Amino acid sequence: METTIRQARRQDAEQMLRVYNSFIEHFVGSAERNVKSFRRMLRKKEYINWVSLDNQKRVVGYVHARVDKRFNRGVFREVIVDPKHDFVKVAKPLIERVSAVLMEKKVSEIVAGSIRNPRFEKLFPAMGFFESESLDVFMYGILDAQKFLNEVSQVFVKRLGRVKEWSGLAQIECDGCSLFLQKTRDNVEHILWTNQPADFKVKLGRDTLAKLIFGVSEPIESFKNGQLAVETTVSRETTHRLLESLFPQRQFLVMDYW
Repeated sequence: METTIRQARRQDAEQMLRVYNSFIEHFVGSAERNVKSFRRMLRKKEYINWVSLDNQKRVVGYVHARVDKRFNRGVFREVIVDPKHDFVKVAKPLIERVSAVLMEKKVSEIVAGSIRNPRFEKLFPAMGFFESESLDVFMYGILDAQKFLNEVSQVFVKRLGRVKEWSGLAQIECDGCSLFLQKTRDNVEHILWTNQPADFKVKLGRDTLAKLIFGVSEPIESFKNGQLAVETTVSRETTHRLLESLFPQRQFLVMDYW
């Protein structure tokens, strides 16, 4: 597929939101952005935004970057590609062009935080970037468990949908708040509430949930150490398979900066 790139425009906001929403279905991240969020991002002069278009002039990817004036460095904030398209083929021309724009601004360095994205690890080193240790500290706390579970519900819907040869009602309970997912052979549905007993129930605290979501902890080890509890009638093998599907350890995180 041939693509062309150009600087993003305010009228691209809706298509960029569509690509973003398709992308985060596969990954952890906030799903609360709307068209206004993108219009605001495209309006700010300090941001550098380029889009990739297919042969029908539809946005299939974008790069969002900025210049950090405190350190005179360019920062790649987001590299987003529609999952139906090849990440490297779409992202590489965008990154090359935005890198050139940053160099034109005479930044002293360009950084691209991988945030556990294995695609970054394949793409950026091949373009001359090298890995370095960061002194930045990332901290995240879940203040409202029910709100957080609702926000990431579609992430869990997607993950549970990949599980083969299991159907039933799954429940994730965090500090008394619950997320219910009904899985059939062909579909997974987020249920707001049910009084039916779950076929697979995970109970855990907010700290453990945050660690599992961000890939800091391993789900099977957390289960063995008593950091989470499982109530189910399925086999040990299926229990491990469901835990690993709901909480895969390597996962790209999409965070809001705007």
